[in-house]
Amino acid sequence: SIKSMGMSQAGRASSAADATTLFGNPAGLTQLTGTNLSGNATFIYVPTDIENAQGSQAGTNNGDMIPPTWVGSGFISHEMSDSLTIGIGNFAPFGLATNYESSFQGRYFGDKSKVKVIAIQPTVAYKLTPEFSIGVGVTVSKLEGLLSAAVAPIPSNPTLEVNGDDISYGYNVGILWQVMPQTRIGFDYRSKTDYNLEGTSEVNNLPVSGFKASYDAKLDIATPATFELSISHELNPNVNVHGSVGLTQWSVLEKLVIENGGGASGPFKTSIEELHWEDSWAYSVGADWKMGDALTLRAGLGIDKTPVSDAHRSVRVPSEDRQVVSLGMSYALNDSTSID
Repeated sequence: SIKSMGMSQAGRASSAADATTLFGNPAGLTQLTGTNLSGNATFIYVPTDIENAQGSQAGTNNGDMIPPTWVGSGFISHEMSDSLTIGIGNFAPFGLATNYESSFQGRYFGDKSKVKVIAIQPTVAYKLTPEFSIGVGVTVSKLEGLLSAAVAPIPSNPTLEVNGDDISYGYNVGILWQVMPQTRIGFDYRSKTDYNLEGTSEVNNLPVSGFKASYDAKLDIATPATFELSISHELNPNVNVHGSVGLTQWSVLEKLVIENGGGASGPFKTSIEELHWEDSWAYSVGADWKMGDALTLRAGLGIDKTPVSDAHRSVRVPSEDRQVVSLGMSYALNDSTSID
């Protein structure tokens, strides 16, 4: 949701500002009238630098390992009756992309990493009372993954690249409570999703005349469950304030164990990458200010705690705690259309 991003995700489970609430809290669909359509596009640009690199192997540390990436989503909802609303969303709940230069000093720990999750979620929301609503969605998602690394410090520069994908299922449950006419509380739970990836492991540039080997590969992995609690309060007809706290159970990522078949032996039989990720919390506050009939301004502050500890930070996800400052705006082109 671009509107939620403008407030550092504050109020994502309680604001129910448009059809993107299908992701943030499906119960929020009951707050929308008629038919609503929302399309979102995000451009991710992350310039990076590597400082104070140390290691026994030679190599470069240019940084800029995150390729510029577009991410899109789309949502539609339809009010069936005063109490019942249905909808469907297409979005990317998780993703990762890092790609270092071929001479990277840490290439034996990881070179290229790419994880892409694309999900479709049909959803139903029902207003139990004028003040209390529930929503449930079933998520069908496909995970595609690619991991590569240099194998050993020998002149031929052998590399191992693993590709795999799988389709799996999860669910999303939300509740929305209009505590007072000016105050709304929302809670959202998104389930853990288990994937059994199948694909190939390919070894290139082995020292025997550029020898290449390919094996069937399997990897079991899960994306984490998430919990979010939000509150939205109308200070006056033009100003709303929002707050959110969220928990992501990243501890499901303990390690990556890639099992290679088809005659793989020695170091290529099983590949293990230790992760030891921890559950992480995120906090945010924000506000929106309606300046007139057409223009709304937004701002937010957030803290997003990393699941990665100093002891287990990897080159694939060299994460750190993040402090978030965001600004946003909406401009209404007419009664039914806005640009955010």
